Amino acid sequence: MNVTERLIITNGDSATAGMEAAGIVGSLLPWRDMLHDGPVPPEPSLEALSGIRASYLAEQFGRPGEIRRDFSQRDATIRDHQRYDRIELWFEHDLYDQLQLIQVLTVLAGLSRLEGVFLVQADDYLGVMSAENLRALEKTARAVTRDQFAAAARAWTAFTAPAPDGLVAIASEPSPLPYLPAALRRLLAELPAIASGLSRTEERVLAALTDGSRTVGQLFKTIQDQEEARFLGDAPFFRRLDNLGSCATPLISGLPFPSRNCADGMNDPNYRAFAQSPVSLTTAGRAALAGSFNHARENGIDRWLDGTHLTLQNLWRRERDHLVPPTAH
Repeated sequence: MNVTERLIITNGDSATAGMEAAGIVGSLLPWRDMLHDGPVPPEPSLEALSGIRASYLAEQFGRPGEIRRDFSQRDATIRDHQRYDRIELWFEHDLYDQLQLIQVLTVLAGLSRLEGVFLVQADDYLGVMSAENLRALEKTARAVTRDQFAAAARAWTAFTAPAPDGLVAIASEPSPLPYLPAALRRLLAELPAIASGLSRTEERVLAALTDGSRTVGQLFKTIQDQEEARFLGDAPFFRRLDNLGSCATPLISGLPFPSRNCADGMNDPNYRAFAQSPVSLTTAGRAALAGSFNHARENGIDRWLDGTHLTLQNLWRRERDHLVPPTAH
Protein backbone atom coordinates (compact mmCIF):
# COMPACT_ATOMS: atom_id res chain seq x y z
CA MET A 1 0.00 0.00 0.00
CA ASN A 2 1.40 3.39 -0.97
CA VAL A 3 1.50 6.18 1.59
CA THR A 4 -1.05 8.18 -0.38
CA GLU A 5 -3.55 5.30 -0.20
CA ARG A 6 -4.00 5.30 3.58
CA LEU A 7 -4.93 8.25 5.75
CA ILE A 8 -4.65 7.84 9.53
CA ILE A 9 -6.52 10.44 11.61
CA THR A 10 -5.66 10.55 15.30
CA ASN A 11 -5.71 12.84 18.32
CA GLY A 12 -2.44 14.75 18.17
CA ASP A 13 1.29 14.95 17.61
CA SER A 14 2.40 12.51 20.31
CA ALA A 15 0.35 9.76 18.69
CA THR A 16 1.62 10.51 15.19
CA ALA A 17 5.23 10.58 16.42
CA GLY A 18 4.76 7.17 18.01
CA MET A 19 3.23 5.75 14.84
CA GLU A 20 6.11 7.05 12.74
CA ALA A 21 8.60 5.49 15.15
CA ALA A 22 6.67 2.20 15.00
CA GLY A 23 6.90 2.14 11.21
CA ILE A 24 3.16 2.44 10.65
CA VAL A 25 2.80 3.50 7.03
CA GLY A 26 0.31 6.14 5.94
CA SER A 27 -0.42 9.85 5.79
CA LEU A 28 -0.81 10.91 9.42
CA LEU A 29 -3.31 13.63 10.30
CA PRO A 30 -3.42 14.89 13.91
CA TRP A 31 -6.85 16.42 14.62
CA ARG A 32 -5.51 18.89 17.27
CA ASP A 33 -8.63 20.28 18.87
CA MET A 34 -9.71 20.12 22.53
CA LEU A 35 -13.42 20.16 21.80
CA HIS A 36 -14.31 19.92 25.49
CA ASP A 37 -13.20 23.55 25.93
CA GLY A 38 -14.71 26.62 24.28
CA PRO A 39 -17.58 27.12 21.84
CA VAL A 40 -18.66 24.30 19.53
CA PRO A 41 -21.95 25.59 18.09
CA PRO A 42 -23.78 23.98 15.16
CA GLU A 43 -22.28 25.34 11.96
CA PRO A 44 -23.15 24.67 8.30
CA SER A 45 -19.62 23.61 7.35
CA LEU A 46 -16.44 22.20 8.83
CA GLU A 47 -14.59 25.36 7.84
CA ALA A 48 -17.08 27.64 9.60
CA LEU A 49 -16.66 25.72 12.85
CA SER A 50 -12.90 25.59 12.39
CA GLY A 51 -12.85 29.38 12.22
CA ILE A 52 -14.64 29.59 15.56
CA ARG A 53 -12.40 26.97 17.13
CA ALA A 54 -9.20 28.54 15.82
CA SER A 55 -10.21 31.96 17.15
CA TYR A 56 -10.96 30.53 20.59
CA LEU A 57 -7.74 28.52 20.81
CA ALA A 58 -5.65 31.46 19.61
CA GLU A 59 -7.27 33.73 22.19
CA GLN A 60 -6.52 31.23 24.94
CA PHE A 61 -3.12 29.97 23.92
CA GLY A 62 -1.64 32.37 21.36
CA ARG A 63 -0.06 31.51 17.97
CA PRO A 64 -3.09 32.54 15.86
CA GLY A 65 -1.34 32.17 12.51
CA GLU A 66 -0.06 28.69 13.27
CA ILE A 67 -3.42 27.50 14.62
CA ARG A 68 -5.35 28.80 11.62
CA ARG A 69 -2.89 27.15 9.23
CA ASP A 70 -3.22 23.84 11.07
CA PHE A 71 -7.01 23.91 10.86
CA SER A 72 -6.97 24.92 7.20
CA GLN A 73 -4.56 22.11 6.26
CA ARG A 74 -6.49 19.60 8.35
CA ASP A 75 -9.82 20.50 6.74
CA ALA A 76 -8.35 20.43 3.24
CA THR A 77 -6.93 16.96 3.86
CA ILE A 78 -10.21 15.42 4.97
CA ARG A 79 -12.08 17.09 2.11
CA ASP A 80 -9.60 15.37 -0.23
CA HIS A 81 -10.64 11.99 1.23
CA GLN A 82 -11.17 10.40 -2.19
CA ARG A 83 -7.41 10.40 -2.61
CA TYR A 84 -7.23 7.67 0.03
CA ASP A 85 -8.45 4.13 -0.51
CA ARG A 86 -8.46 3.57 3.23
CA ILE A 87 -9.07 5.95 6.13
CA GLU A 88 -8.26 4.78 9.65
CA LEU A 89 -9.42 6.59 12.76
CA TRP A 90 -7.18 5.94 15.76
CA PHE A 91 -8.75 7.24 18.95
CA GLU A 92 -8.54 6.60 22.68
CA HIS A 93 -11.26 6.04 25.25
CA ASP A 94 -11.13 9.48 26.91
CA LEU A 95 -13.34 12.52 26.42
CA TYR A 96 -10.78 14.44 24.33
CA ASP A 97 -10.62 11.64 21.76
CA GLN A 98 -14.26 10.59 21.76
CA LEU A 99 -15.37 14.11 20.87
CA GLN A 100 -12.88 14.20 18.02
CA LEU A 101 -14.11 10.80 16.87
CA ILE A 102 -17.78 11.83 16.63
CA GLN A 103 -16.79 14.99 14.78
CA VAL A 104 -14.62 13.14 12.26
CA LEU A 105 -17.26 10.47 11.64
CA THR A 106 -19.92 13.14 11.15
CA VAL A 107 -17.70 15.07 8.73
CA LEU A 108 -16.96 11.92 6.71
CA ALA A 109 -20.65 11.02 6.56
CA GLY A 110 -21.40 14.55 5.36
CA LEU A 111 -18.87 14.02 2.58
CA SER A 112 -20.62 10.74 1.68
CA ARG A 113 -17.53 8.79 2.70
CA LEU A 114 -19.06 5.70 4.31
CA GLU A 115 -16.88 3.03 2.72
CA GLY A 116 -13.23 2.33 3.33
CA VAL A 117 -13.34 3.88 6.80
CA PHE A 118 -11.88 1.86 9.68
CA LEU A 119 -11.78 2.41 13.43
CA VAL A 120 -8.95 1.59 15.80
CA GLN A 121 -10.13 2.04 19.40
CA ALA A 122 -7.63 2.12 22.26
CA ASP A 123 -8.31 1.79 25.97
CA ASP A 124 -4.88 3.25 26.70
CA TYR A 125 -3.08 6.44 25.63
CA LEU A 126 -1.60 6.28 22.13
CA GLY A 127 1.12 8.82 22.84
CA VAL A 128 2.82 6.61 25.44
CA MET A 129 2.37 3.22 23.75
CA SER A 130 5.41 1.24 22.75
CA ALA A 131 6.09 0.62 19.08
CA GLU A 132 5.23 -3.06 19.62
CA ASN A 133 1.85 -2.22 21.15
CA LEU A 134 1.03 0.27 18.39
CA ARG A 135 1.77 -2.34 15.74
CA ALA A 136 -0.45 -4.83 17.59
CA LEU A 137 -3.22 -2.23 17.83
CA GLU A 138 -3.01 -1.65 14.08
CA LYS A 139 -4.28 -5.20 13.55
CA THR A 140 -7.52 -4.44 15.43
CA ALA A 141 -8.86 -2.04 12.80
CA ARG A 142 -12.49 -2.74 11.92
CA ALA A 143 -14.72 -1.18 9.27
CA VAL A 144 -16.96 1.56 10.66
CA THR A 145 -20.57 0.37 10.59
CA ARG A 146 -23.67 2.31 9.62
CA ASP A 147 -24.77 2.14 13.27
CA GLN A 148 -21.50 3.76 14.34
CA PHE A 149 -21.88 6.55 11.80
CA ALA A 150 -25.45 7.12 13.01
CA ALA A 151 -24.43 7.10 16.67
CA ALA A 152 -21.72 9.67 15.97
CA ALA A 153 -24.12 11.95 14.09
CA ARG A 154 -26.69 11.77 16.89
CA ALA A 155 -24.05 12.54 19.53
CA TRP A 156 -22.52 15.38 17.51
CA THR A 157 -25.92 16.99 17.01
CA ALA A 158 -26.59 16.81 20.76
CA PHE A 159 -23.07 18.01 21.57
CA THR A 160 -23.31 21.12 19.41
CA ALA A 161 -26.87 22.00 20.48
CA PRO A 162 -27.42 25.20 22.52
CA ALA A 163 -28.57 23.13 25.51
CA PRO A 164 -26.85 20.02 26.93
CA ASP A 165 -29.97 17.99 27.78
CA GLY A 166 -29.83 15.96 24.57
CA LEU A 167 -26.60 14.36 25.76
CA VAL A 168 -28.19 12.74 28.80
CA ALA A 169 -29.85 9.83 27.01
CA ILE A 170 -26.77 9.14 24.89
CA ALA A 171 -24.58 9.15 28.01
CA SER A 172 -26.82 6.63 29.76
CA GLU A 173 -27.35 4.08 26.98
CA PRO A 174 -25.07 1.44 25.41
CA SER A 175 -23.59 2.68 22.16
CA PRO A 176 -22.04 1.20 19.01
CA LEU A 177 -19.15 3.48 20.01
CA PRO A 178 -18.42 1.75 23.33
CA TYR A 179 -16.36 4.48 25.02
CA LEU A 180 -18.69 7.33 24.12
CA PRO A 181 -21.29 7.14 26.95
CA ALA A 182 -18.69 7.31 29.73
CA ALA A 183 -16.93 10.17 27.97
CA LEU A 184 -20.17 12.14 27.73
CA ARG A 185 -20.95 11.50 31.39
CA ARG A 186 -17.58 13.01 32.23
CA LEU A 187 -18.38 16.00 30.02
CA LEU A 188 -21.70 16.62 31.79
CA ALA A 189 -19.90 16.55 35.14
CA GLU A 190 -18.19 19.79 34.08
CA LEU A 191 -21.50 21.62 34.45
CA PRO A 192 -21.70 23.68 37.67
CA ALA A 193 -23.01 21.79 40.69
CA ILE A 194 -26.29 23.23 41.90
CA ALA A 195 -25.06 24.05 45.43
CA SER A 196 -21.44 25.10 44.87
CA GLY A 197 -21.39 26.27 41.24
CA LEU A 198 -18.26 24.16 40.74
CA SER A 199 -17.39 21.82 37.90
CA ARG A 200 -16.12 18.33 38.75
CA THR A 201 -12.55 19.42 38.01
CA GLU A 202 -12.92 22.50 40.22
CA GLU A 203 -14.35 20.38 43.03
CA ARG A 204 -11.37 18.07 42.86
CA VAL A 205 -8.90 20.97 42.85
CA LEU A 206 -10.39 22.46 46.00
CA ALA A 207 -10.69 19.07 47.72
CA ALA A 208 -7.00 18.38 47.01
CA LEU A 209 -6.08 21.56 48.91
CA THR A 210 -8.06 20.90 52.08
CA ASP A 211 -5.05 19.41 53.87
CA GLY A 212 -2.64 22.17 52.84
CA SER A 213 -1.04 23.90 49.88
CA ARG A 214 0.32 22.12 46.83
CA THR A 215 2.21 23.35 43.82
CA VAL A 216 0.35 23.74 40.55
CA GLY A 217 2.33 20.81 39.15
CA GLN A 218 1.39 18.60 42.09
CA LEU A 219 -2.24 19.60 41.74
CA PHE A 220 -2.24 18.72 38.05
CA LYS A 221 -0.86 15.24 38.76
CA THR A 222 -3.35 14.70 41.58
CA ILE A 223 -6.31 15.62 39.40
CA GLN A 224 -5.04 13.53 36.50
CA ASP A 225 -4.70 10.50 38.77
CA GLN A 226 -8.37 10.82 39.76
CA GLU A 227 -9.61 10.49 36.19
CA GLU A 228 -10.71 7.09 34.93
CA ALA A 229 -9.71 8.35 31.48
CA ARG A 230 -7.47 11.41 31.49
CA PHE A 231 -8.51 14.06 28.98
CA LEU A 232 -7.31 17.42 30.29
CA GLY A 233 -3.93 18.79 29.23
CA ASP A 234 -1.81 21.10 31.35
CA ALA A 235 -2.73 24.35 29.59
CA PRO A 236 -6.53 23.95 29.92
CA PHE A 237 -6.04 22.79 33.50
CA PHE A 238 -4.08 25.97 34.23
CA ARG A 239 -6.97 27.99 32.79
CA ARG A 240 -9.29 26.35 35.30
CA LEU A 241 -7.00 27.49 38.09
CA ASP A 242 -7.19 31.02 36.69
CA ASN A 243 -10.95 30.83 36.99
CA LEU A 244 -10.68 29.86 40.65
CA GLY A 245 -8.02 32.37 41.60
CA SER A 246 -8.66 35.48 39.48
CA CYS A 247 -12.32 36.12 40.30
CA ALA A 248 -14.05 38.64 42.55
CA THR A 249 -13.98 36.26 45.54
CA PRO A 250 -11.02 33.91 44.94
CA LEU A 251 -11.36 30.27 45.93
CA ILE A 252 -7.60 29.65 45.73
CA SER A 253 -4.57 31.85 46.30
CA GLY A 254 -0.94 31.72 45.20
CA LEU A 255 -1.04 31.91 41.41
CA PRO A 256 1.85 34.19 40.37
CA PHE A 257 0.33 35.51 37.14
CA PRO A 258 -2.29 34.48 34.54
CA SER A 259 -1.49 31.12 33.00
CA ARG A 260 -1.59 32.69 29.53
CA ASN A 261 1.90 33.99 30.34
CA CYS A 262 3.27 30.45 30.19
CA ALA A 263 1.59 29.34 26.96
CA ASP A 264 4.96 28.61 25.30
CA GLY A 265 5.24 25.34 27.21
CA MET A 266 7.58 23.54 29.54
CA ASN A 267 10.78 25.17 28.31
CA ASP A 268 9.47 28.63 29.15
CA PRO A 269 10.72 29.99 32.52
CA ASN A 270 7.22 31.37 33.11
CA TYR A 271 5.79 27.87 32.74
CA ARG A 272 8.19 26.50 35.33
CA ALA A 273 7.46 29.38 37.70
CA PHE A 274 3.72 28.81 37.35
CA ALA A 275 3.97 25.03 37.78
CA GLN A 276 6.17 25.38 40.89
CA SER A 277 3.95 27.96 42.60
CA PRO A 278 2.27 26.75 45.82
CA VAL A 279 -1.50 27.18 45.81
CA SER A 280 -3.74 27.32 48.88
CA LEU A 281 -7.45 27.13 49.61
CA THR A 282 -9.19 30.34 50.67
CA THR A 283 -12.10 30.73 53.09
CA ALA A 284 -14.44 31.05 50.11
CA GLY A 285 -12.96 27.88 48.64
CA ARG A 286 -13.75 25.95 51.80
CA ALA A 287 -17.26 27.40 51.80
CA ALA A 288 -17.78 26.35 48.18
CA LEU A 289 -16.73 22.80 49.01
CA ALA A 290 -19.26 22.81 51.84
CA GLY A 291 -21.98 24.08 49.51
CA SER A 292 -22.41 27.37 51.35
CA PHE A 293 -20.80 29.54 48.64
CA ASN A 294 -21.88 29.32 45.01
CA HIS A 295 -18.92 30.07 42.77
CA ALA A 296 -20.95 30.47 39.56
CA ARG A 297 -23.56 32.79 41.06
CA GLU A 298 -21.23 34.87 43.23
CA ASN A 299 -18.28 35.18 40.86
CA GLY A 300 -20.20 34.94 37.61
CA ILE A 301 -19.85 32.45 34.81
CA ASP A 302 -19.13 32.93 31.12
CA ARG A 303 -17.87 29.75 29.51
CA TRP A 304 -18.89 27.21 26.93
CA LEU A 305 -19.63 23.55 27.40
CA ASP A 306 -19.98 22.17 23.88
CA GLY A 307 -22.70 24.23 22.14
CA THR A 308 -24.03 25.55 25.44
CA HIS A 309 -22.99 29.05 26.48
CA LEU A 310 -23.10 29.03 30.28
CA THR A 311 -23.98 32.42 31.75
CA LEU A 312 -26.00 33.54 34.74
CA GLN A 313 -28.95 33.87 32.36
CA ASN A 314 -28.35 30.41 30.88
CA LEU A 315 -27.11 28.50 33.90
CA TRP A 316 -27.46 24.80 33.27
CA ARG A 317 -26.42 22.89 36.38
CA ARG A 318 -26.14 19.36 37.70
CA GLU A 319 -27.49 17.75 40.81
CA ARG A 320 -26.02 14.30 41.28
CA ASP A 321 -26.69 12.63 37.92
CA HIS A 322 -29.48 14.98 36.85
CA LEU A 323 -29.42 18.16 34.79
CA VAL A 324 -31.12 21.26 36.17
CA PRO A 325 -32.28 23.73 33.47
CA PRO A 326 -31.87 27.50 33.82
CA THR A 327 -35.50 28.09 34.82
CA ALA A 328 -35.31 25.70 37.81
CA HIS A 329 -34.27 26.84 41.28
